Amino acid sequence: MKNPINHVPHKHHTHIHDHSHISRREALLGLGAAGIVALAPRPAVADLLKSQNTGTLFRIEKVSASVFAAIAKPQAMLNCNATVIVTADQVLVVDSHSKPSAARALIAQIRKEITDKPVRYCINSHFHWDHSQGNPAYPDVFGKNVEIVASTPTREWLAREGAPRLKQMVEGIPKQIEDLRKEAEKAQREANSRHPQLMQEIAELEAFQKEMRSLPIKLPTITFDRRMVLHQGGKEIHLIFLGRGHTAGDVVVYLPEEKVVATGDLMHSLLPYCGDSYPDEWPKTLTELEKIDFTRVASGHGSVQEGKSTLAFFRSYLEEVNEGVSRGIEKGTALKELQASFTPDKLSSLSGGGQVARLTKEVPGFRGNIPDPAGLLKDSVAANIAEIYNYYTNRKGKG
Repeated sequence: MKNPINHVPHKHHTHIHDHSHISRREALLGLGAAGIVALAPRPAVADLLKSQNTGTLFRIEKVSASVFAAIAKPQAMLNCNATVIVTADQVLVVDSHSKPSAARALIAQIRKEITDKPVRYCINSHFHWDHSQGNPAYPDVFGKNVEIVASTPTREWLAREGAPRLKQMVEGIPKQIEDLRKEAEKAQREANSRHPQLMQEIAELEAFQKEMRSLPIKLPTITFDRRMVLHQGGKEIHLIFLGRGHTAGDVVVYLPEEKVVATGDLMHSLLPYCGDSYPDEWPKTLTELEKIDFTRVASGHGSVQEGKSTLAFFRSYLEEVNEGVSRGIEKGTALKELQASFTPDKLSSLSGGGQVARLTKEVPGFRGNIPDPAGLLKDSVAANIAEIYNYYTNRKGKG
């Protein structure tokens, strides 16, 4: 992975970027080129969604009076959860998933299950592909009034890393499909019940490859450095950067009146991904999150959480693994030795409080039915150790 760009501290202000978006549909009609059909009315949202393959990709769960969690169902190329906030006359959505078709599917579900009010803001909690590659869907469906909002570092990372990472991802799909076909053929010969699931995964990968092959990265149109407050329909919606953690620019969205917080991947109910993280800073950022007065959490993956107990586990796990890896590196311990030393059964943060059972229960809703959840947990811990090891030996101090 290329080194991330340097994060330069900014003054605490909001940035509004050029919003000169021309949708694919408008480009085909020639809108914005010579003004030939500039006066043509914009199609209704329902018409734009009618021809789309917008299957039910999310389970909608009410979190509070005006907040809904859209829990992503398992897919071969995973989608994140979204948080849907409804105000008096419009909607704010946190995170846009791995592809525009998934965002359009959520828009259709919002209209069917929640409200027909238009989406005015799409918030990118951070730059990762499964939270931002669906950005183009919102201006495509709702027009130029939609703003995509993120922290300043998130826009910078997405501008630098978005396109090359997407290209690398798409180029790697044929190999994944080839491997899955071999596995499916074997399952079919053995009359294994996993054959239909494998064929579905192949179909999803092929659809993703086709959709994303030439998709441009849609960048945020408004950025901020520390805090931004939207005053919408009598509500205060706080967008807050608390410090570096999962990435350089994680944003949480907080509704103080309803005591609900949307955390993206800064904290969720599974184990973290640490590949772009700042593991020595992340626990401190979580301590700042804990200071916020909330009672329910809608996160980027996994289930809606009550209270702060999952946050406490998430932080203690990060602290334990980070300390173990950093001290091991100081002593010259090799990566494989560290991975052998820090397994789920040897981590105190995982061994108490029924965390292994809770995580095992969370997995099917996130990744589907996994034949060996214990093996997946072990692999996830080993991956975290490798990611943190890479941070200290390669990334630290470079951005």
